[in-house]
Amino acid sequence: MWSRALSRTSAAARGGCLVRRALGATAATRSFGALASSAARRAVPVYAPPSGPEGPREEGATAGQPIWPSGWHDSLQYHFFFEGLFVHARVFLTPSLEEHCVWIYDHNVGKVEELISTGERLKEHGTDTLDLRGSRFSVHDGPGGGAVVLKDTSGKTELEVKFTNKHVYSWLPAGFSGSDAVIHRPDMDLELTFRGKELKGKGYSKRYYGEYGPHWGYRFIQSSHLPDNKFLWTADATFRIGEPEAKYNYFKLLDGETGELVQAPSVDTYQQDCAGYAYIDGVKYVAEIEPLGQWQHDYKGGDTNSRMQLRYCKLKLSKGDGSKPLEGYAFNDDASEPSK
Repeated sequence: MWSRALSRTSAAARGGCLVRRALGATAATRSFGALASSAARRAVPVYAPPSGPEGPREEGATAGQPIWPSGWHDSLQYHFFFEGLFVHARVFLTPSLEEHCVWIYDHNVGKVEELISTGERLKEHGTDTLDLRGSRFSVHDGPGGGAVVLKDTSGKTELEVKFTNKHVYSWLPAGFSGSDAVIHRPDMDLELTFRGKELKGKGYSKRYYGEYGPHWGYRFIQSSHLPDNKFLWTADATFRIGEPEAKYNYFKLLDGETGELVQAPSVDTYQQDCAGYAYIDGVKYVAEIEPLGQWQHDYKGGDTNSRMQLRYCKLKLSKGDGSKPLEGYAFNDDASEPSK
């Protein structure tokens, strides 16, 4: 059976994390702080969950995203799963840089194709919810959903993904308080128009903002492409390494039809390079990934020096009770500090 309530088994689970660095210069931090404070005053809605990942708060599906930026570090990412095609889009900001990218994995081609990766700063046109626009890339993320649009070099729309929220969760990352929330949408409904194709699918989005640095690292596995209407997201992270650091692990499995959220206590979940593990009610869950394609990028500017290794993968999710594993596709995100 793939339905079970939250339990608090005390398995001794610990995992390693990669190290990542993203720190703006002092002057840049001061100027960015003023900008973020101004943005925060305008940002509607305000996400202020009362607790961490073990107590996720379900927000209404009509909730929109706060305007950009909303913190010292701000990151917005989308994972769009379709039959035979995966699309990833991300906007990433620290005090010393801002970049955005879109890449795809087409099963018929069998490799990653980068559509755009640029340090062009996007302009926020929203007054209450997010509406970012650049010369080729734009994202509108308002009440209930929105759209990601990419134009080609001639100015024609090359890719458009419209998304509608279903379940929306927020909680506080380890070491954070107040309104520095992380926002997860694991089962968005999608409509894609791309190079003559029109497809429907399911997708995930994560938004997080706050003072995560100067050093941090994580591993992350996520899937909106599992049978039985199941949606997985799990992480193993450490923030503010050595300052003192804050350990942050979670494992979530949503039944999109019933709304039941199966989750592990933070101490009972961890990750290795190609697997995530969790213990729930004494049963061991294992999410095993097999990478199919990789997009790797170094975010470098000022004092920011962060390597992203993003992979599209096959996924097998096993439950140690003898039930049949769930198989599909997943996104895997690792971040580390590059060698000097």
